Amino acid sequence: MGLKFIEAKRNKKFSRRDLLIGFTAILAIAVNLLFPQTAYGETFWLSFFLFVVFPVLIIIFILREPLANFGLSRGLAQRGFFFSAITIILFIFLNYLLVFHSKYAGQLSISPFIISRFTIFLLFEIFIALPLHFFWEFFFRGFLQMGLERRFGIYSLPLAALLQALLFFRSSWIAILLVLLSALAAGFIVRRSRSIAYSAFSLWIISVSLDIMIIILVHQIAR
Repeated sequence: MGLKFIEAKRNKKFSRRDLLIGFTAILAIAVNLLFPQTAYGETFWLSFFLFVVFPVLIIIFILREPLANFGLSRGLAQRGFFFSAITIILFIFLNYLLVFHSKYAGQLSISPFIISRFTIFLLFEIFIALPLHFFWEFFFRGFLQMGLERRFGIYSLPLAALLQALLFFRSSWIAILLVLLSALAAGFIVRRSRSIAYSAFSLWIISVSLDIMIIILVHQIAR
């Protein structure tokens, strides 16, 4: 069946497929780190080409596998919705404690132009943040985690999460920790649902709720 765990056929040696996925991932991450992004537009297009276009070309023309093997499918919807709901509730609660009941809220940043007007905030969350979460989920959860399950089994989950957290090494340690924890949670959703759709949507909802909390805090401080 198409949704069976790929790790069931795991090999002891690195295959050509494993090496190609690993090399592609290292190259994409290295290029991303070498080109610092000073605007959301730069992050958007760089992520699109590195984390979607590049791996899709590798999958289609070199690996010659269906994209469903890398999370682009409906998957197991019931599991996806169930674990997504739990993740969203848990992280919204944790973010609430972090923003309003801890001393670390100041380490979380948000762009001033998002705060200025509700219309700009809405457009940003829908047309920038939502696609970005899909880009990252496809690369780290789909291409890396699901792609390397055959070789690493469940350990491909923390591997992909750690590599994603590496992209944010210039951020505060709180931001890095949030990325790592959310990536681990997203990896679990993908592992159980066999689709990146549920994890991408979950992380987007969590991100939007966190931005709203930060905006509320900023307005409270400004009074």
